[in-house]
Amino acid sequence: MKPVHILLMILAMAFWGLNFVVIKTGLLELPPLLMLALRFALAAALLVPFVRPPTGKVREIICISVILGFFHFGLLFWGLTRVEAALGAVVIQLQLPFAVIFAMLLLNERPSARSLSGTAIAFAGVILIGSRAEFQGHVLYLLLIVFAGAAWAFSNIPIKRLGSINVFTLNGWISLFAAPQLLALSMILESGQWSALAAAGWRGYGAVAYMAVVSTIAVYGMWYYLLGKYPMSQVVPYTLVAPLVGVLSGTMLLGEELTDMMALGAAATLAGVAIIVFASARDEAVEPVAAKAEQGEKP
Repeated sequence: MKPVHILLMILAMAFWGLNFVVIKTGLLELPPLLMLALRFALAAALLVPFVRPPTGKVREIICISVILGFFHFGLLFWGLTRVEAALGAVVIQLQLPFAVIFAMLLLNERPSARSLSGTAIAFAGVILIGSRAEFQGHVLYLLLIVFAGAAWAFSNIPIKRLGSINVFTLNGWISLFAAPQLLALSMILESGQWSALAAAGWRGYGAVAYMAVVSTIAVYGMWYYLLGKYPMSQVVPYTLVAPLVGVLSGTMLLGEELTDMMALGAAATLAGVAIIVFASARDEAVEPVAAKAEQGEKP
């Protein structure tokens, strides 16, 4: 990769990593589901007028909006009401081990031994985090983030079945369908919405703007721009920057403290995820060479 593109990828992942601090900051002023509804509403307003309707794919996108809107983002935001941003940035990385598991169970794919070992190490790290006395009474919120990771991994199955679709079309219409769902759930499950909206300041509305403009539009734009220039095997390893930035920003900007055992669990989880990432990148790089060899071509 060119140095400028490496810097662009690191910047994109850093923005994603900062998202956890932004969410925690926004939650100081807005209820989680209401803030999420506002995030999706703003993203939809900025994207939908400029993209084509997903003709013939509306039903599938509504389904994806439920999986991602409530079961991924909703559970993640709820979990972060009690879990530190630094740990949330680590635990949500279980989405990749879950993707390995779902690919094996639902798509009949055969993960490599490295991917399976990375999956086991990642889960062991989260178990270590949740077993600490410091998490007593907050384990449920940790599990919400675990389930949020599983929802993200599961959403990849219907997204793959959509076939080729513009990322901004997908994000815009998912946002359009998710916003009213989450607003309705907020009215049912939360209270004090109007007073929160009236009292919210730069923390609440700044978080909404950051998530909609930076995380949903700018970062995805950078991500898919680079995917169009380089093979997945070169791009994916940089995703490890996001949780590292999430941990560093949580401790440095919010003053969060991690005990030695929590830090050990986080390190184990990230190590397991790194094993999966590099195993996937290796498989992605080897696959075309193997295909050429089978056809009698030189790599």
